[in-house]
Amino acid sequence: MRQKQTLSAGFIILSALLFSACNNSLEGDLNSNLPPETFTVVDTIIRIGDDRLTSQVEISWWADDPDGLIAGYEYTFDSVTSSTGKWHFTTANDTIFLLPTPPGADSIDFIFSVRAIDNLGLKDPTPASLTYPVKNSRPSVAFTAATNNPVITFPVIRFYWQGSDPDGIENLSHFECCWNDTTQLPYKIEITATGAIFEATDLQSDFPLCKVFLNNNTVAQTELMSGLALNDSNVLYIRAVDNALAISPYAASYTLFVKKPVSTFLLVDGYTSGGADVVDFYTQQLAAAGITSVDTLPVFQQVNGAYTQLSPDNISQSRLFALFETIVWFSNDAVNSLSLGERSLNDFFNQNGKLFMSVYVSSLFDEQSDFLDFTPIQSFVVPEDTTLLLTDTSSIVSLQTGYPDLRSTSFLGIVRPFNIASGATSLYDARLVAKDNATLSLSGWNGISTIMAKKKNNLGETNFIISTLEIHKLNGLLNITGFFEEVFINEFGL
Repeated sequence: MRQKQTLSAGFIILSALLFSACNNSLEGDLNSNLPPETFTVVDTIIRIGDDRLTSQVEISWWADDPDGLIAGYEYTFDSVTSSTGKWHFTTANDTIFLLPTPPGADSIDFIFSVRAIDNLGLKDPTPASLTYPVKNSRPSVAFTAATNNPVITFPVIRFYWQGSDPDGIENLSHFECCWNDTTQLPYKIEITATGAIFEATDLQSDFPLCKVFLNNNTVAQTELMSGLALNDSNVLYIRAVDNALAISPYAASYTLFVKKPVSTFLLVDGYTSGGADVVDFYTQQLAAAGITSVDTLPVFQQVNGAYTQLSPDNISQSRLFALFETIVWFSNDAVNSLSLGERSLNDFFNQNGKLFMSVYVSSLFDEQSDFLDFTPIQSFVVPEDTTLLLTDTSSIVSLQTGYPDLRSTSFLGIVRPFNIASGATSLYDARLVAKDNATLSLSGWNGISTIMAKKKNNLGETNFIISTLEIHKLNGLLNITGFFEEVFINEFGL
């Protein structure tokens, strides 16, 4: 019993003490917020002459706060004592800066200052500062190879290049280029350009001005460029200029011969080899029909596996074809020719150009390709288990008034007649022979036999005639000149 009384008394005393403590508040003065202290990773940089830093530098900093947290930083390259200086806020501890040298100078000292801000918004009253001795570096530029790099071309020329600068690509200002002579006033090109098409404006001049299309732009620059020489070898020179006006040495392109067109009529030789005799055939027959002035483009000619006259890309090839009003395209490889034509004849047709195409179609042609979309052909006729042949005396029968019947002079083991596209008109059927692939027996073919057709443009004019037989092999009746007259004089209106 006595023990219980003792415990009760102790509990009462302890409770009283605790109650008394809870009623006492903290006393004294609250400490004021102390500012943070800011530091750069190094406190001094000593570099002189060529040992100075490049214009692109990485700067790091840190800070300490004795009674709080660091919320961020402000930095400036202006004077810290100036009331007009601009401070820039960041939460980062490092940043890469491009410190541009003023135009005309090759070196400068930049004073970088940084101050920390604590979680209560108090700023370091003594910012950390560091001087960066910077030297501008010369930029550089080099030509880059395209898919095709023609050494002979008509005056639509494409080049690509790549500029660089040790101080960072942002330090580049522009490019300057000139044709053939680096002592002339250079042509200025904006820094975003990595290539351009140069197109002559006057095909009658030996030294025409050029339109300049930057990158893949369809609209030329306002200013024209001089210096190009037709029927002569040409070199394009280019140099880079940076924001400090430092200039790279000129880089020289490979040499290419730029042909001066002699006409508005182009023969496109699509043979990979042996096309010279076919060129002679067309030249002679066109002359007999009254067309005596033509240009020639062996578009798939190669030397050491490289195309010598095929344009670098579809855009420049399309502009080149658009230099002409009429094109005769002949080839023993329909895949290459129709593929290129589909990708590069838009400009030509948009300028009301007229095309005659004679391409041999073999069994290798991909029926799923879209090469036929621009032609009068909807699809090819491919009989099941049957091969269609043309003998060396087969008749090519005219389906339209004015076109003479023709006759084959060669045996062809594979012939591809076709279904015409909507709006197209059949011009010729061939008397074909059908070979049963199982029994090898031969019989006359009674199916669709169209081997030549035409289509018209929006003006109602015939602008495209195509034959899947090679025309120079259809002069068995010695009347092919009459065919040329009908096509080019009466149909095309030349």
